[in-house]
Amino acid sequence: MSKLSMTDFEVEIPANWTDQGMVTLTMPSTDKKVRPNIILTKERLAQPTDLNAYFEKIKKSVQSRGIESFKILEEKDVSLDGVPAKMMVCTWDLAAMKKMMGNQSGNLDHIQAGQMVQQIQVSCIRNDAAINLTASFPADQFQLYTRPFQNFIKGFKFLG
Repeated sequence: MSKLSMTDFEVEIPANWTDQGMVTLTMPSTDKKVRPNIILTKERLAQPTDLNAYFEKIKKSVQSRGIESFKILEEKDVSLDGVPAKMMVCTWDLAAMKKMMGNQSGNLDHIQAGQMVQQIQVSCIRNDAAINLTASFPADQFQLYTRPFQNFIKGFKFLG
């Protein structure tokens, strides 16, 4: 039987259950308006998929959201615990995203034009699962927050 362990709890997973989903980790910030985060996603793939094809699908999905100011700044091959991975750094104006979301955006009155976000995503495929690590930070603080994210990636270990 497998176990899922978090910071303050652990739960046994029945053998016939499948794990997939998302965990959000929030990093400390000195700015009360900034909640830098890392989202770890595990997606079970229905069929074998090539990493390059999977990554292109992710890029197209992000681009198809229609955020006017969206730009890919960098793409490169990396690894996650020795497993080949792809990395993408992109940026956009939060106001453009707010505009795109329209009435469904909730209370986002604090978002002003020119508030740039920068995001780094690392994706890999291992066995029948795609693993995505996505971190979003204010663009003007990207260098500050990307260092802990890089350390997080270095500490990532696959089990079994």
